[in-house]
Parts: sequence; structure tokens; C-alpha cells
Amino acid sequence: MTEVPGLAQRVAEFCAASVRGWDRSAVRMLAETPEIASYSLATALLVGDVERVRQHVERDPEVAVRRDPATGWTALHAVCASRWHQFDAGRADGLVATGRLLLDAGADPNAPMGPGGRAPLQCVAAVASSGVGNDGLMRLLLERGAVASAHDFYLAAFSSDGHRCLRLLLSYAPAVAQDAGQALAAPVSTRDVAGVRLLLDGGVDPRRYVDDDERPTSAVYAAVHAGCPAEVIALLTGHGADPAQPGPDGHTAAWLATVYGRTDLAPSLGDQADVTDTTRFAGACRRGDRATATARAAADPTLAARLTEGEQAALVHAAEAGDAAAVALMLDLGFPVAATRPDDEATALHAAAYAGSVPVVRLLIERGADLAARDGRWQSTPLDWAAVGSGYRPDSAPHPDWVATVRALLEAGASTADISPDDGPKHPSPEVADLLRAHGAANHGA
Repeated sequence: MTEVPGLAQRVAEFCAASVRGWDRSAVRMLAETPEIASYSLATALLVGDVERVRQHVERDPEVAVRRDPATGWTALHAVCASRWHQFDAGRADGLVATGRLLLDAGADPNAPMGPGGRAPLQCVAAVASSGVGNDGLMRLLLERGAVASAHDFYLAAFSSDGHRCLRLLLSYAPAVAQDAGQALAAPVSTRDVAGVRLLLDGGVDPRRYVDDDERPTSAVYAAVHAGCPAEVIALLTGHGADPAQPGPDGHTAAWLATVYGRTDLAPSLGDQADVTDTTRFAGACRRGDRATATARAAADPTLAARLTEGEQAALVHAAEAGDAAAVALMLDLGFPVAATRPDDEATALHAAAYAGSVPVVRLLIERGADLAARDGRWQSTPLDWAAVGSGYRPDSAPHPDWVATVRALLEAGASTADISPDDGPKHPSPEVADLLRAHGAANHGA
């Protein structure tokens, strides 16, 4: 039988896309080249073809426990790292059946990929963090003795599976939850009230809160920073979190809530010493309260000049929320259009572009925002942020339109030199990718 030219390379690309979440690449490649599915043991494992895997195991029982010399992966790792249940829900049962077959054949549910590497359960949790988790596979591993870690709770708490994976971990490893302070960072960052409540009721202590970068910090401050509703603040403080504990910038949650214009949180947070006149001025602007903000500015013309970097970041926050009225008010009263937020040094134009807020993007361009400005974390331009936003589709701004956002940036002169419409972990939407290509964006390789 003659092999399709280039098939081996295409299989390698397919395997990478199947575990990295590049769904458009993986699905397209399998549709274009169906031979991929039956090419090797690796492809059979990734798509959950239990009968084909059974044939491999029957011919060579060591398949179930052998490690790949290049990666340290076992066959069970490949099954647990596969995202094909996310690409095609009908493959979830096949992946579970394949995992069961391997376990029955001697696979170790706690075998690490290598020194310090992930065990199969950690692979399942990591996949769950990027979308729908394979709770059937997680249940199988836990039933067969897989040992859960605190980090698994954190990853599973990001899953969009209705908390099924998280409930499994709480059920099978309740003692671990007491050390899973970082797990709260997931539902806090996504403003998931039910997830926060589930973890707190499951024994997670908010006083041991750890952020996404594994740094101990204030759970209440983090919740305000993420834009959580007042109910989350009440849940955290009700379970012992201290509302006066400062965040990583040294400020209290009350200060941050004031900067963000969150008057609804005042009863829970009280008034702290770091809430100053400039803080209240920034908050009035963020609320779009023109009467109060202009009155404060008139009474003290130095307010805008005395704003700290964190207070100036109210402009970025308003832009991300698509609040054109608040953005215009801040610019009118002296906020610098180049203001950045401390955590990633993104400008208001970066934030509005990512959110797909066409009115705010156009307003900022009219006010002189720098199209070539680069953030401090990824060194990317607002156009790149718009492209990434079109793929992730955040819901921070009302009526987002990333095609119109990208078009507005391009018409204003934004360069496509460093922009790639390729498939990948941060790929743009198909519509935005087409628009970028039409304006000279080149593929840079997956």
C-alpha cells in the first residue's frame, strides 16, 4: 500500500494539534486526510479508537506501559491529553473506553511523564481547563486510584463542563481541597459565582488564596480586580476572607473598587485609608458621573496630574468594558490616552481592541492613541490584541464586533507586519483571519 505523500509530517502536525487545542487544524486535517486516524497507535489513542488500540495491545502488551523515549509519555497520557472530545463530543466515550482498556492492561494511573512531569489525571485536568472536560475519563482514573493534587482543582475549576470535573475531585479527594487555595483563582477570574460557592462549601479556605502565578494574595482584592459581582465578595468574606488585606500592589480592595466605580461594594468593603481624593475622582470618572467628576476637578485642578498609575488605569478598565462615555469623560478631564494598567502595561486601545469595542477604539484613535504601542507582557500591538480577542470572544464589552474593530485599526494605519492569521493557540476568528490576510498579514507557521 502506497503512503500518501507527506503523510508522516501531516500526522505529526495532527498529533500536536490534537493535544494543544488547535481544533480547526486537527479537524481540518482529519477531514482532508482520513488515513491519519489509522496511521499509528498514537493517532488511534488521540481519537479514541478503542478497537484499533486493542489490536495494538494484543499484538504487543507492552504498548500499555511503554514510554515514548522522546517525550516520556505513556499511551494513557496520550488518551488523557487528547482534546478530541472537545472537537467532537461523540469521541468522549471512545476515549474513556480506550483509557479503560489501557488500565486493564496494566497502565499506571499515577505514572508521571518523566521526572516532575504530569500524571494522567493532571493531563485530564489540564484539558478541562481549556473547555469541556472529559469527566468520564476523570472518573475512571479516580476510581482506579489516581491521586489528585491541589493544582488539579485549580485546572478543573476553569472547565466549561458545568463543574462536573470539579465535583468529581471534591468527591474523591475532599481532604486535598483544604490545600487548594489556588483553585479559587479560576472561578474568581471568570466571575463564576457557582464555582466560588462550590469550592468554599467544599472546604477551600479563602484565607489561603493563591493567584494564577501561585502567589499568596487577597482573595477579596482579586475578586474586585476580576469584576466579580457583590455576591462573590460576600461569599469570600462570609468564609473568612479579610476585606482589608491588601492586594499585590499594596492597595486594599476598597481602593480598587473605588477606582473601578464599584459603589455597590462599599457596604462590604468599608472605607480604607488608601482611598484618597484622586481615587474618588478616578471612580467618579469610571462611573461616567460627569457632574461629580467635573465638580471635583473644578475644586482641585491638580487631581488629574496627581493620579497614580493604578488610578489612571481606570481608563483601561473603562475601555475594556466598552464604556465610551466614561472613556470620553476621562480624556476630557486629563487622563493621558497612553495610560496603562500595571499588571500587563496594556493601553486603553489594547483593551478596547481585545474586547471588540468599535466605538471605544474609534474614540481612542481620534484622541491620538498609539497604534504601534506594545503591551509589557506579550509585546503585542492593539491589532494583535483585536485578532486574539476575535478568537477568544470575551464578553466584557456590549455588542462586540471584532471584524469592525480590526477594520478600524487597519484603516487608521495599524501594521500587519507582526500579525499571523495562522491556526494556533491564539488564532483569530476565520473572518478576522481573512481580513488580516487581505491586508498583507502573512502566515508565520504554527
